[in-house]
Amino acid sequence: MDYAFFESFLPRISEVTNRGLPRWERSNYQIVRDRTALHSLGYVYSGEGVLEYAGKSRQLAAGELFQLCPGHAMKIVSSREHPLAFYSYLFRYRVVNWEQNAISGEETGGPLPLELLHAGGQMQAVEEHFRKAYELWSAKDTGYDWHVKLQFLQTLKLLESLGRFSVHGSSGKEAVQRAIERMKTDYMRPLSRNDLAEAAAVSPGYFSALFKTHTGGNPIRYLNKIRLDHAKQLLRDTDAPIKEIAEQCGFEDSFYFSRLFQRETGMSPRAYRSSI
Repeated sequence: MDYAFFESFLPRISEVTNRGLPRWERSNYQIVRDRTALHSLGYVYSGEGVLEYAGKSRQLAAGELFQLCPGHAMKIVSSREHPLAFYSYLFRYRVVNWEQNAISGEETGGPLPLELLHAGGQMQAVEEHFRKAYELWSAKDTGYDWHVKLQFLQTLKLLESLGRFSVHGSSGKEAVQRAIERMKTDYMRPLSRNDLAEAAAVSPGYFSALFKTHTGGNPIRYLNKIRLDHAKQLLRDTDAPIKEIAEQCGFEDSFYFSRLFQRETGMSPRAYRSSI
């Protein structure tokens, strides 16, 4: 999963729909859009049909997941004998980035970085996630927008678990986890990409690609985030000098530590200590 992407992911739900027989009867068993306007993440829970989207055609049946993005021609045709039924989140999103005290980001039209597969043995769990979102949206109780957004994020987490072993296999994820365990135990020591690749038991070049596939980022930045988290704890819980904290967290250069801390948190280590 691209965790770096989802760390900055800010969705805005427009609607949660449940398409079934009444809709098909009103629309002659098809939905046609010359140009889609929103993102859609859908789950088919019964019936059969065909999705034509962005010049490609795909069969839909119970258990299938799909996503659509703005700006493409789309057509869904339902079987009359076995009418298609599916839930879908309709949404927009931004990828938001913090740089010191400033925030930036723009609305994004590309697909979510998820490999959507058939739900397989998790069909019931996936359907429950989508159904709960639809029920929350339909009930319109206090704070329903917020609760639907939380349910959407939980749905994404579940869908990620369905596809997590499909890219580079389970051995790839295990290799990355071995490197992360090395970071967690040896963050106070100098660690290079080669050291982390050795812990993962793969070549340095392959390790960088593997790490990005499973985390969305690069290994040294991940290591520095672990170091900075420990530095925050020391700033909060001790009176140790900044230089000493930098050294305890694996930064040989305290000036580099301070610059990195400022970039990541928007304040200096000294200012952070006095703010908590």
